[in-house]
Amino acid sequence: MTPVPSLSELEGYIGQVFTWKSERYTVVEIIDQPLTLIAQKTTVQSAIQTDVHGRAHREVRTTTSISVLNTDGTEPHPEFSLIQF
Repeated sequence: MTPVPSLSELEGYIGQVFTWKSERYTVVEIIDQPLTLIAQKTTVQSAIQTDVHGRAHREVRTTTSISVLNTDGTEPHPEFSLIQF
C-alpha cells in the first residue's frame, strides 16, 4: 500500500513543478477538506473571468483540482498517483 501524504508534506510541494497526464503543472495551493492539490499548467492557458455582474474583464490562468485521497480516505486517489515530481 502506498503511504498517504500528510497535509504538511503536501504544503511542501507548493511551487513545485510536476508532470500529470503528459502535461507540466505547478502546485499553487493545497486544500485540506477534502485533501486536494490545486495546480496550474506551466504552458500559457487562460480563461476569461467575469466580475460579479457577469461582465468579462480579465484573463486568468486556469487551474486543475486533483484529489489526493480516494473516497474512503485511506489511500492515494488514482489520479494523484499519476503525478510525477
